Amino acid sequence: MLPNSKMAKAVRFALISGAATAALTAPVVFAASDDESVERIQVTGSRIKRTDLEGSSPVTTITAADMEKTGAMSVADVLRRSNLNTFGSSAESSGSSWQSQANISLRGAGADRTLVLLNGKRMPGSPTMGGTAVNLNTIPTAAIERIEILSDGASAVYGSDAVAGVVNIILKKDYEGLEISATGANPQQAGGEEWKTHIIGGTSSDKGSLTFSFEHQNREIIFQRDRWFTSSTNTLAEEYANTTGVSAYARNFLDMTSGQFSPMAACDNDKMVGGGHVYDYGDGDYICGYDYTSEAADHAARKYTAGYVTASYELSDEIMFEAQGLFSRNETFGRYAPAAGWFKVDAGQVDIQNYDTDGNNTGTSKNENDGRVYYRFTDVGTRDSTTIDYSTDIQVGLVGEHDDFGWDFTYHYNLAENSNYGKGYIHRPTVEAMVKSGEFSFGPEGNTDAVVAAISHDTLKQDIMEFQSVNAGINFEAIDLPAGIVGWYVGTEFMQYKYEANVDAETAAGEVIGSSGSGSGGDRDVFAIFAESIIPVTDDLELNLAFRYDNYSDFGTATTPKIALRYQLIEDVVLRASWGQGFRAPALSDLYAADSFSADTATDYYYCEQQGTSTADCKAKQYDVTRTANSELQPETSDFYNIGAIWNITDDFSTKVEYYNLSIDDVITFVSLDSLLKEEKKVGYGNLALGDITRIGNNADGKILSATTPQVNGNGFDTSGIDFNLTYSGLETAAGDFGSTFDLTYILSYDDEEYFNGPVNNQIGRNGMPEYRFTWVVDWSYGDHSASLLTQYIDGQSEKTDPNTYEQIGSLSSQTTFDASYSYMAAWNGKFTLGLRNITNQDPVLDSNLDYDSSLYNLYGRTYTASYTQKF
Repeated sequence: MLPNSKMAKAVRFALISGAATAALTAPVVFAASDDESVERIQVTGSRIKRTDLEGSSPVTTITAADMEKTGAMSVADVLRRSNLNTFGSSAESSGSSWQSQANISLRGAGADRTLVLLNGKRMPGSPTMGGTAVNLNTIPTAAIERIEILSDGASAVYGSDAVAGVVNIILKKDYEGLEISATGANPQQAGGEEWKTHIIGGTSSDKGSLTFSFEHQNREIIFQRDRWFTSSTNTLAEEYANTTGVSAYARNFLDMTSGQFSPMAACDNDKMVGGGHVYDYGDGDYICGYDYTSEAADHAARKYTAGYVTASYELSDEIMFEAQGLFSRNETFGRYAPAAGWFKVDAGQVDIQNYDTDGNNTGTSKNENDGRVYYRFTDVGTRDSTTIDYSTDIQVGLVGEHDDFGWDFTYHYNLAENSNYGKGYIHRPTVEAMVKSGEFSFGPEGNTDAVVAAISHDTLKQDIMEFQSVNAGINFEAIDLPAGIVGWYVGTEFMQYKYEANVDAETAAGEVIGSSGSGSGGDRDVFAIFAESIIPVTDDLELNLAFRYDNYSDFGTATTPKIALRYQLIEDVVLRASWGQGFRAPALSDLYAADSFSADTATDYYYCEQQGTSTADCKAKQYDVTRTANSELQPETSDFYNIGAIWNITDDFSTKVEYYNLSIDDVITFVSLDSLLKEEKKVGYGNLALGDITRIGNNADGKILSATTPQVNGNGFDTSGIDFNLTYSGLETAAGDFGSTFDLTYILSYDDEEYFNGPVNNQIGRNGMPEYRFTWVVDWSYGDHSASLLTQYIDGQSEKTDPNTYEQIGSLSSQTTFDASYSYMAAWNGKFTLGLRNITNQDPVLDSNLDYDSSLYNLYGRTYTASYTQKF
């Protein structure tokens, strides 16, 4: 224990550029000199520097060395492996404006409830994701010093979005020397080859320092045909339900009077499955199909370039100037299969194939009623999507300190400009006009170049977010208690957001087949004041108080308190507890976005029931959905409890146990189509409280034609669980030194509504919601040699949920993967590293349709990595 006088000196407020930097995982040595000064550290989740490595809130650290062991080349890939990323998070995909985006979701609460900081400063959300979550692919990996994950709520310190926790990405500073590195990764299966190179350099003097980095990364595309489970299967089956990778958007006609599907004569085309193979679609329907996996990609190709520079200069003995700049360009290329969509046709305009009840073809005839053609535009070619994201982040500030008083001032500017360029899309009104005029051919011979040129359409989507903030604060000591002096920090912050989303006029009007989107925009000003205090109640008990007030220009105010306790039970055991309230402001896109079209996947159990199809055999399908924003949304509110214990069993062996409970009210959410279907089953067709489902012929027993899903404030959800850690280091043997770290998150409950205002059930164990996951790392070192073995485990889940009883149906297996790395440090200050990810070549966990949860699993398989780093 430190004497009270040392504690008084240690618990002082000092702010470096207003940043809440974080605790190191390495042991901290507190060296007391004659003036009883001690080393202090600053912990994410607090703006107060302190002497204790473990504060009153739980913080997990991922160092640059930890990242190197994984072989991952992006910060998104590193964070996706964390057990705190409970149910996974989104990764790069292919063929849409979101294909360049990746995020992190703590506690399974959603990426928009996880606040991401860069050097302790709020990063605004990506405009492509509506400003609701940060795109991790804009952050350079080479420049990262460490990542701090605060796993309890922190809205009282940072404001909105810190509901489930905070990820603080801390970049290098005060670097001296020069480092050059090159890394390559090669999956054993086709596609996904990756390489990266970076340069880091810096210099320092008595008055200041300069650090810079530059990196470039390149990742190749992965096509669906490159993996057996994403390519099509059983394509010549008699029944469509027995296939995978085949789309009914091929050459088919839907009679709007009878609701009957029929293949068109145009199915006789070599681009269709089997040159015109006809499937039994169920319920007396017959269709032809298109194998979209033959041309579509799963993971986009990616080219990333980033530069980072940070500098500090001592203006006087008491004032320091600091600045940093981050500039990145993230380009991705993705591919969808040729555009598919529907367009209207009048009676007598198309030739359809007729089938009797035994499935026999009875000949071709003209359509008798008006209908829709569900058509694949193979003549136009694939839909190719290129996204280019530019990000600029600049911070400048002054930090002053005089005796026990300090102050800081920081200006922060961030500009994100994301553009998506699409080719191979179709202008629906032109197609419909050419169908009426007879210029459009449904025959197997296809269309002329003139028709293809007339119906083709290039799309453009541009999203822009401009963010500015000014932060200022003072830190001081006041009130001398028997156990020490109380430290204070009082600050203020002003933030301005300007959001703009633009799409080409035809897409915005809903006239483009194979694309969707709408324009929107808005701006917001936020003014906040906040205060924090650490109170040494006794020599062993410390109280941390925080309070924040936010005033938003567009919806109102929010006040958030936090209370935390840290108790040194005995010399090697620390107990801690925290409670805090949080909030999440509605995103500008939530409030102001125009209606947008989406093809949502849902399972219509009611229709299956009417057709005599069992729940287990009822398949999910895509349906046309219009999503609507809501300018009347209110902020979410939350309560977060955390209770933990840290025990240093020996100098080399320690353990942590943390219990958490997160409760969120007034959840901002889209009422999903699946939710609408569950509600409809209870209340009946046409009686939904929110949203709308339209069935063919306005018949309660008919097929779904379209739906509208609104953005609303829902009731909320609750989740609780336990985080467990074991760390051992210092096992010295003749064969080398060994260490180990084990981290597990076990989710006790995730209580959520089955649908809007519906029954609440614990949903843990359902598809995409594993009960627990862990990571286990074993390290070895011997002289210039070192190696690591990383084990990751994701628990199994059920495949489906009974729509009547909510009982879990079917079983998806657990997954265990192993990664290994080996490094050799050469005498000339060079470092060789070899790695092998997914040693046993595990596929993602697949359901009965060969689908997998891309948030939890990846499709890279066994991957070989190699790198060389040279320091000067």
